[in-house]
Amino acid sequence: MKKRLNSYNKLAEERTIMSNERTLLSYIRTALTAVIFGLAILQFTRDNNRFIGYSAIIVGAVILFIGFVHFILLKKRIKKEAGDDED
Repeated sequence: MKKRLNSYNKLAEERTIMSNERTLLSYIRTALTAVIFGLAILQFTRDNNRFIGYSAIIVGAVILFIGFVHFILLKKRIKKEAGDDED
């Protein structure tokens, strides 16, 4: 019974890790969309609207940074909790 419980815990840990990776990919997708939008605005507008394009690029960079920080912190937390379960 204990072996079966350990395999369930391991599968739950794997699902959580994959979910964390999917969340990171969502952050990356959103950041790339913002950056591409900003580049398009810069390419197709006049000088007076460039602020919008630069703002979108900065927002994309911030979203990417937040996504990586969230991923790393959650990964550490998952590993910590998984290590506690095995002892």
